This record gives sequence, structure tokens and C-alpha cells, in this order.
Amino acid sequence: MVIKAIFFDLDDTLHDHLLPFSNALIATLPINYREIDVVSLYKKFRHFSDILWKSYSAKELTLKNLRINRIMLALESYDIRITIKQAVEFQNQYEHDSKKLHLFPDVTAVLKTIINYGLTLGIITNGPIEHQFKKIQSLGLTKYFNRDLIFISDEVGIAKPSPELFVHVAQRTGFAPNEHLYIGDTWSNDIAASSEAGWQSIWYNHRNRLPETNHKPLTIIEKLSSVLAVINEMDQKT
Repeated sequence: MVIKAIFFDLDDTLHDHLLPFSNALIATLPINYREIDVVSLYKKFRHFSDILWKSYSAKELTLKNLRINRIMLALESYDIRITIKQAVEFQNQYEHDSKKLHLFPDVTAVLKTIINYGLTLGIITNGPIEHQFKKIQSLGLTKYFNRDLIFISDEVGIAKPSPELFVHVAQRTGFAPNEHLYIGDTWSNDIAASSEAGWQSIWYNHRNRLPETNHKPLTIIEKLSSVLAVINEMDQKT
């Protein structure tokens, strides 16, 4: 098996998405922060964000309402109710804290090594165009990723978990589906969706989630740097 292109998810794969979430919770909902394990709540937050994104993509929900509803639904799953005003305050703080994002420590070394291998390198992410690209710029990722290989769902008009997004990307690269490797932290959006499109995948499961379907990634990793060992092993088999 020859891999010619490696694509990454953005949020909570290349940068720590939990930190701004935790900081916003402490600042605006400190009682709830003390009541619930923040990692568990964050997983619920991401879960409802992914569910609501489908409605947003279908133009059944505004982006503003998506952002308000996801924290309310996450807390409701723990039998905690907050007001719309509190949800807005949380979202405003979350957006503020999200301007201070940091790459995971091993990201830079991983990207530099992949570039040295001569492989095509890209990003596939759900989100509004300007919002996501600003994050990519602020994280310094434009040094490693060409703009024409950064695919943002609102720009393409297709969102994960639709496999069609990965089909679209493969058409753009010109490589066969199984010559692409996708690395992401979310099962449905990243592993199931890319697998359905015929891609290879690696599940970056650093939040200790459980698989949701019978799809089979190449492997499951807890450190992003482990990607390099997988690539080297695949290279030796070809």
C-alpha cells in the first residue's frame, strides 16, 4: 500500500481544543465546572456540536444557534439547565479564549518529517471559512499546508461526516482513494467518513473515546508522533 497524501483534521487533532473550553467554563459557569468532569463534558460538547452541524449544513439552524445549543445540550445530558443568556456568555468567552490556541507539542516535528518524506499534506475541517482559516493562520500552520490543500466544509459545501467531502478532496489531489491517509480524533467525522470514501485512516484517540461503528482504522494512537512509526512501517511493506 502506497500513501501519497496525508490529511489531518484540525480541531483537537492539531491543537488543544479542550483548554479554551475549560477556561471558558471556569470563567462563566464555575459551579458547573466543579460539578462535572470537564473532559467528559467536553466530549458531550463535541458530540452535540457534530450533531447540530448537520442541521447547520442543511440550513436548518443558524451558526449562532448551533453555538448556543451545543453547550446547553451538553449540560442537559447531566441534568443541568442553563439559560440562553448563560449559554451566550459561555460562547463569547469560549470564542475569546479560542484566540489563544496552541499546537500539541509534537505537531511541528510530525509535519516537518512528513514534508521531508515528499508526501502531499493537507487539512480537512468542518467550520465557517473565515473562522477556521484564522485559526490555521494563528497557529502558524500555513508554513506547512498550502491553501489549495486546506478544505473547509463551508467553502466546499460538504461537511463531515459525509464521505463525499473525502471523495471531493481525492478528486482534487488526483490520487486514488486508498492512497490517502486521514488522521483525526472523532470517530464518526474522521474515521467512519474517510473509511466510507475508501481512504486509510488513523484514529488519534487521545480523549479515550469508544468506537461507534465497525470501521477499521489502520491503527489507534494516543500521541500524534506515533503517526511517523505507522508511515515508516507502511513504507517498508511497499
